[in-house]
Formats: sequence, C-alpha cells, structure tokens
Amino acid sequence: MRDYLLFFIIMVLIPVILARPWVGIPAWFWVGLMAPHGLTWSFMRTFPVAAVIGMTTLAALFLAKDRRPMPMTREMVMLWVFLGYITMTSYFAVNSSGAWDFWQHVFKILLITFITPMLIFGQLRIVWLLLVITFSIAFYGFKGGLFTLSTGGQYMVLGPPGSYLAGNTYIGLAMVMVLPLILISARLFRERWVDLEIPGLERFYRPISWAVYGVFWLTAIAILATYSRGALLGFLVVAPFLFWHMHQKLAMVMVGVLAFGVIGVTAPDRLLDRWSTIETYEEDRSAMQRIQAWGVNWNMATERPLTGMGFRNHHLGYDWWVGYANFEGDWRHVLSPHSIYFGLMGEHGFGGLATFLLLVGFTFFSLNRIRKRARLETGQIWLAEYAWAIQVGLLGYLAAGAFLDVIYFNLLFAFIALAVIMRRELEEAPRVAEAPVPAPVQANAFPARAEPDSATGAPGVSR
Repeated sequence: MRDYLLFFIIMVLIPVILARPWVGIPAWFWVGLMAPHGLTWSFMRTFPVAAVIGMTTLAALFLAKDRRPMPMTREMVMLWVFLGYITMTSYFAVNSSGAWDFWQHVFKILLITFITPMLIFGQLRIVWLLLVITFSIAFYGFKGGLFTLSTGGQYMVLGPPGSYLAGNTYIGLAMVMVLPLILISARLFRERWVDLEIPGLERFYRPISWAVYGVFWLTAIAILATYSRGALLGFLVVAPFLFWHMHQKLAMVMVGVLAFGVIGVTAPDRLLDRWSTIETYEEDRSAMQRIQAWGVNWNMATERPLTGMGFRNHHLGYDWWVGYANFEGDWRHVLSPHSIYFGLMGEHGFGGLATFLLLVGFTFFSLNRIRKRARLETGQIWLAEYAWAIQVGLLGYLAAGAFLDVIYFNLLFAFIALAVIMRRELEEAPRVAEAPVPAPVQANAFPARAEPDSATGAPGVSR
C-alpha cells in the first residue's frame, strides 16, 4: 500500500512541477532528505524517485517564465570554485574511475543548489521550502522520540533504510541541524508570522504550533537515542543557543529539577555507557579507528597538499590505505575519514579544505547579517528567526562533523542555498518607514528670549 501511495504522489507531482516549476525544489529536498522510498516494501524501494523529480524540475526550469537569474553572491561564487576544485582533484585522483563516479553524485547536489535560488523567491516560496526541509527530518525525530519513550531508550534510533541517513550517526546529525528550525517553525504558527495561503488553515495555527513543539522535544530525545557521540557533541553545541532563545526558561528549569531531582528520571544505562567512552577513548576500538583515519588523511594531504588523493581513494584497498597510517591496530574496518575536515584534506588537499571552509564561513556571515537586520529594517521577523535557526544548525554541523564523514550532505547545501535566497529577500524587501523623532521636552517652562549672539551680533536663544 505504501508503494502505491508513493507512486501516486510522484505521478501527481510531475504535472504540478511542470506547471509550477518552483514546487520541484521542495519536492527534491523532500525525496532527498526524508527518503520516502526507504519506507516502502516493494517496487518503489528501487524506483529512481530523486532522478524523476530532478529531471522534471530541470525540464520545468527551461519552461518557467518566472525564474530569476542566478544570484552571483560570494556563496554562489565559492560554490562554483568548489565545483571547479573537486573537478580538478578528480582529474588527478589516484582512483580515477571511482572519483568520476562520485563526482557525478556531488555534481547533482550542487546542480540543485545552483537552481534553487532561480526558482525560490518571495516569502511564500521560501517559507514552504523551509517547512518541507524541516519536517522531512523532523518526521524521524517524531518517530524516533516516540519509539525511544515506548522502549525505555534501550534500542538505537536509525534513519530511513537504504538512504544516506540510514545510520544512527547521520540521522542524529540531521536532527541536530533541524532542531532549531523545528523550534522556529512552532513559533511561526503560534505568532502567525506568515500566511501560507491555504484556505481555512489559519484557524488551526495554534494547535499546529503545540504539535510542532511536541515534535521539537521528541526530536531532542531521538537525537540522544541515536547513541552517536558525534550527534551528542552537536546537540551539546546547539542546546545552549536553543535554551537562550526559548521564552519559558524558568519553567524548563523547574521541570528539569522536578524530573531529575524529585522523580529521579535518569538516562538509560546503555546511553551513559556510550557517552562514557568519550573519556576512555584509548580503550574504545571505534574511537581509535577514528584517530587512525585522521592520521591517514593528514598524511595524504601532506603528500599532495593541492590535489589530495581524490574521491574514493579508499577503494584502492586496506593495504594501500594503511600505508599512510601512523599506527596499525589489529582490525580491518570501513575506511572512512570520520571527519569532514580530515576527509576534505585526504580527498582534496589543504586547498580543498580551505575552499570548503570559505564557502561555509561566507554562508554563516550572510545568515548573521540577515538575523541582525531583517527585524529592524524590513519587519520580517520570520526571516530573522529562520536565519538564526540555520546559523545554529550550521554550528551543530561543524561540531558534529569533526567526528562524522558528512561532507557532501544535501542538507548542508540546502542551508547554503537558503542563505543566498534569504539575503536576497532581505535586500529586496521594502524598508520599514522611520517614524519622526519627537522633540525632547524642555525642563525649563519659561519661554526662551532672543538675544544677539556675542560673536556675530545675530539673534540667538537664551534659556
């Protein structure tokens, strides 16, 4: 039944995208992030859902009459530079065929990133894209949170089977990145910042906001239940920002004291055991594999600082890979760099790492500019709040990514595209009219009398 339902949705989306090309962008991110085909049981599990949506969107782009020119902001320029750089490193890759195969995968992600600002503009389209991206991941936060509560946290929360987010570490990172977006989405409905232009929906905004707040807390629980140390680190980074941004801080503290101090609620033993390995990493095999992998990729980068070894270099086999290791353990394991930073070094050298960090840095500062200026200059509270949420999610990505191989994550590139779109929205929005400043009330009630200025002889004012 799930297969037929998903097939029906895809078949309906095709003519809708051809008629309204911008719909293809949130549809593509929905398919790429939520991976609904991973929840099916039969023929749709192998159906090329992303390819169908992507090709339809590309065809609709050329037919679209309301598309915008590609904004050549510093983020977009760095995206082109990054594409050029990974193309160069693929040419010099040690595993040429494997490198070009993965280059095609990354190119598809970048292509949608380039197209997104051309079709997404204006408040309504931006908000719908934000909501689709948020709840594509929040679905698993909701599902995982309920699963954790019903089982007492004794089982690991995983992502959609057969997708990039299938593993616990990857779905954990994704939920960390969207957790601030869930919070702001709840406020969007509660405060009625935006009209989504669905007749009759506004009367349900308040109960929708309550439901979204519930999803927020369930997602926080699901993040912890992934048992991923990388996701835990990202959660610890974003949690203070979330707490500071919440309105009912005192109530939250009181609930926490009641839960942990009075009722005696504690984390499951398995969760505590997993976290304790952060302190005893030298005794943990997984942690030592990470340290070994970091050394391997550092040594690759020092040997080829500009080009690195290229995509899929680890496909040359363990014996070749371990030749760059500083030490060898008694294990053979998946040859992952276990870090976005060391992964970029090993694949694209120090030049590739610098290019990527510049791209992310420009994105962060654009979001910071939107956050500071939107509320005051244009009155767009939703724009300022979502910019803050993406900023915090980006911090979670950078922190957790120190221990996870998530360089070419389509959610990250969605954040970059959103930063470009939202900055353009800020710059094009009408400014709030400045009210005239009233003259200060004089403390002296007596009228001033005119007297000649001592220097010029012209009439002056005496108090």
